[in-house]
Amino acid sequence: MVPTTTDIAEWIAEAGATGATVVRTGALFPDSTAPFLESGFRVADTLTLLERALADRTPVNRSTGSGPIPQAARTVRLRRLRPSMLHEAADIDRRSFSSPWANDASALADIMTATPYHRSRSVHLDGRMVAFSISGRADRSGYVQRLAVDPSARRRRFAQLLLDDALRWMQRRDVSRVMVNTAADNQPALALYESIGFERQPGALLILERVLR
Repeated sequence: MVPTTTDIAEWIAEAGATGATVVRTGALFPDSTAPFLESGFRVADTLTLLERALADRTPVNRSTGSGPIPQAARTVRLRRLRPSMLHEAADIDRRSFSSPWANDASALADIMTATPYHRSRSVHLDGRMVAFSISGRADRSGYVQRLAVDPSARRRRFAQLLLDDALRWMQRRDVSRVMVNTAADNQPALALYESIGFERQPGALLILERVLR
C-alpha cells in the first residue's frame, strides 16, 4: 500500500523526535514515489532489481562469467552470523560501502528480522571476519538482503560462496524466485549476480531521502 502524505508527515515527525537528521526510504518502484516527492524527498540513489527462478532441481551454482568456486574458497567453513558478531559485520559493511549506505549493527539486526525467516552466514580468515551475507524468505520468495566482503579479501570468491549457500538454503525450503537489488552503477555486483543466473528486471528502484535539519 502506498502511504499518503499524511502518513509520511507523521513518520517525519516521529523521526525528528528521535533526533534524526535525515529520513531515507527503502527501495521503491517509481509509481510509489509521488507522495514522498510531494513531501520534500529527493532521489538519493537508483538501484537495479535482479531476479532468478529457483526450480527444485536447478543447480544453484550455475556460473558463466565468474567461473566455478575455487577449492580454496570451498574449504572455508561458513559460520552463523550471530547477534554478538554484528558489530564486526558492521565494520565490514562500512569498509565495503560508501558512508551514506553503510549499516551499523542495529540496522543489520533490523535486516535479519525484515522477513519471517532468514539465514545469515560469515567467512573468517585467521580469526577475523572478512565477509558476511544476510538472506531472507517469505512464503516462496527469497531475498538476498545484504552481502559484503572486506576490501582486503576480495577476488577470492567469498561472495560467490555465500550466495551459493543462501540459494541452496532457499532451494531446500521450496523458494521459487529470488530477488536482489544493487546500485545501478555497481558493475562488479551486477556481473556477479548475472554470472549465477540472475536477470535484470525492467525499470529501476529508487531510494529517496529528506534532510530534516
